[in-house]
Amino acid sequence: MSDTALYSVLLVGDNAAMREALARSLARRGCRVTTATTDAAALETLRERAFDAVITDLNMSERGGLWLWRQTVVLRPELRGRFVMIASEPLPEPRSLALFLETEQLVVKPLSLDTLWRQVQDILQRAPKRTSGARAQPSDLPARL
Repeated sequence: MSDTALYSVLLVGDNAAMREALARSLARRGCRVTTATTDAAALETLRERAFDAVITDLNMSERGGLWLWRQTVVLRPELRGRFVMIASEPLPEPRSLALFLETEQLVVKPLSLDTLWRQVQDILQRAPKRTSGARAQPSDLPARL
């Protein structure tokens, strides 16, 4: 694989061990990974930079992943359909989650890296080509994390 990352992913979560393990796994698969520890920090990063996908924990110490998603799709509508939410019990009320699930992906803990990677691949394969450089073809994406 080339030194140039194929896709840009924002990874958000307040659990440092999980966040860093996922970041390493995604980087090994050719993603350029930026991490944020809070939803507010993630939103600030999204104001400054564009990403191909966002992976976020649902339950964080501040407002949480659903809040981040709602803010992001207003700020960057092109990211609708490009979120993977990682959730554990308890899940939010069904009405809140239903709107999210119309366009986004949900992975429930304990998560499988293979399941997460399949969902990320699905999102990245739908990502529009960048104008500033070549993007890999869907067949170029690795099959596993």
